Amino acid sequence: LCPFHQEKSPSFNVIPDKQIYHCFGCQAGGDVFRFLMTIEGLSFVEAVKELAAPVGLEVEERELTPAERKQLRARSTAFDVLEAAARQYEAWLWTGPAGAPAREYLERRELTAETIRAARLGYVPQGWSRLLDALHRDGFDASQVADVGLARPSDRGQGFYDFLRERVIIPIRDERGRVIAFGGRILEGDGPKYLNTPESQLYQKSHTLYGMDTARQAIQQKGRVVVVEGYFDVISLQQAGFGEAVATCGTALTADHLEKIRRLARDVVLVMDADEAGLRAAEKTLPMFIDAGISAWRVNLPGAKDPDELVRQEGSEAFERVLQEREPLFEWVVQRKLDAFGTSTMGRERALEEVVPLLAKVRDGTVTSRVARRAGIPEEIVLDRIRQHLRQARNPDGPPPEAAPAPGAPAWRPHVDATHLLWLLVHRYDEVADVLARVDPGLLDDHAPIRPVVARLLSGEPVAAMLPDLGEPVLQRTVQAVVARTKLYEPEEAVHAVLELLARMARPRIGARLASAKGDYERTVGRGEMEAALTTLQRTKALQHLEKDLDRAVRSDDVETLLGLLAQLTDPAPDTSGV
Repeated sequence: LCPFHQEKSPSFNVIPDKQIYHCFGCQAGGDVFRFLMTIEGLSFVEAVKELAAPVGLEVEERELTPAERKQLRARSTAFDVLEAAARQYEAWLWTGPAGAPAREYLERRELTAETIRAARLGYVPQGWSRLLDALHRDGFDASQVADVGLARPSDRGQGFYDFLRERVIIPIRDERGRVIAFGGRILEGDGPKYLNTPESQLYQKSHTLYGMDTARQAIQQKGRVVVVEGYFDVISLQQAGFGEAVATCGTALTADHLEKIRRLARDVVLVMDADEAGLRAAEKTLPMFIDAGISAWRVNLPGAKDPDELVRQEGSEAFERVLQEREPLFEWVVQRKLDAFGTSTMGRERALEEVVPLLAKVRDGTVTSRVARRAGIPEEIVLDRIRQHLRQARNPDGPPPEAAPAPGAPAWRPHVDATHLLWLLVHRYDEVADVLARVDPGLLDDHAPIRPVVARLLSGEPVAAMLPDLGEPVLQRTVQAVVARTKLYEPEEAVHAVLELLARMARPRIGARLASAKGDYERTVGRGEMEAALTTLQRTKALQHLEKDLDRAVRSDDVETLLGLLAQLTDPAPDTSGV
C-alpha cells in the first residue's frame, strides 16, 4: 500500500532497475532520496546523510571555517534553548494552580488534553524572569535565551526580563517538529492579544507554516492544503479532522510558503478574513499561485466566523460544507475587479487591463473564455489584448516564458501520444533511438514539456538522474508513470509504433497549413489574382499528397521516406503575407 495516501488496493510500485518508485493512485514518485525527503521532511543533504549512515558510508564535506563552526554551534545551542523552554512552558501549564487560568481558557476553547499535548501548548505565569531563572538552572545563560527572542534587555541597562509573560504559549515548529519560535496569547489585561518571538537564524516567517509538521500526512492523503490565519484555527481544525490545515505566522503567503506546499499538494484552499485587508491579501497571492502552478481556491465563512468558531459552534460538517462550496481564486479575483470598476464600457476596459497580465500568465483558452463572458467583452478582443501584452513583455532575445497552469483551471496534461513516445524511449531505446535522433525537435512543439525529456533520454541520461530537476510536477509524475508501466509495445512493434506516433504528431501541422492555404486561395480568388490562386491551389494539393505519403510510409515501415516527409514539415511554412 502507498505510504502517501489512503488506499484499499495496492497501487505503489518500486522499479529496482530504474531506481525509482511510483504510485498509480496519488502519482507520488521519485528516487530513494525523494522518498526519504517526503516521508521525513528532510533536505536533500540530510537525506543523503541519513541513507549513508546505516551502510557505513561517510558523506564527504569540506572543512568548516572557524566562523562556520561557530555558527553551527550557535544554531545547535538555539535548538537546545528553545526545546528546554518548550518543556518548561508545558510543565507550568499542567502542574499546580499556577497553570489553572490557562487550562480553563483552553477548556473553554473545547480543546482536549490529547490535542493540547500534541500541539505542546504551554503557559508562563506571572513574574519578570520566570523562564530566565528556570533555564539558568538548566545551564543556559541570559544571553543565550535572548538570542532566541525569549528575553529582552532591561530598560535600566542591567539584566534581562522574559519576553512572554502571563500568556498561553504556542510553540512554532519546523517541518521536522523542532521548536524554532513561540507565539503567546494573552489571557487578560492590557497588551497585544498575540505576541511572537522575533525572527532568528532558525525562524523566518516567510518560510514557516504553522502546523506543517503535523499536517504533512493529511495533506498527502487528501491532496490539498487548507490555509488559515490563526494558530488556534489550525489546532481546532486538526482536532476536528482537518489535519491538512496550516497557518502563516502573522504574515502574508509568500513564494517560499508555496514552494513548501507544492511538494505535497497541488490544491490550496484559502480561508482568510472577510475584511478588506484580508480580501486584498488574498487577491495579491494570485500571481504567486499561477507562477507556482498551484490551483488556488477561496471560501467564505458564514457570519464572519473564523474556522475555530465555526467547528466549535456548528461542527466539522459545517466546515466541510464550506470547503465544498469553494470558488476558484482566479475567477473570484476577476469578479472582484469587475465589481470595483463597474459595468460601464470604460469600467470593463479598466478591469480588463488589470486581468490581462494574469491571463497572459495562464494562457488557458477555457479561462479566457470564462473571463470574456463575465466581462461582457468579445473573446477575440480579450485574446488580442493578451497577444499585445505578451509582445510588450517578451524578451527580445527569446520567446516568453512558459506559463504555469491556472489556479482552478486544468494544468498541463500530456497527450497519450507523448506518453507513448516517452515509453518507447525508456523501454525500447535500442529500437527507436536512432529514428528519434533524426527528427527535428520542432515536431514536438505541441508537446513542448516533453521536449527536454526526449533530448536527455536520447543523450543516454538515466531516468533516475533527471527526475529531481524536471521542474513541472505533472511532467515528473508522467515520466514516473511511464517508467512504472512495463508493458505496452513488444520489441518487434517498436519501430512501427514510433513511425505511427510521429505521423500523428505531424498531422496538426499539415492541417494548419491546409487551413492557411484555403484562406489564401479564397482571398486571391476574391481579388481576381488567378496566378496567385493557382500557386496556392498547387500548395494545397502538395500538402494533401504529403499526408497520403505519410500514411503509406507508416504502413510499410519506411523509415527513410517518413523522415524525409517530416523534414518538409519542419521547414518554415511559405510566406503568404503578400498573397
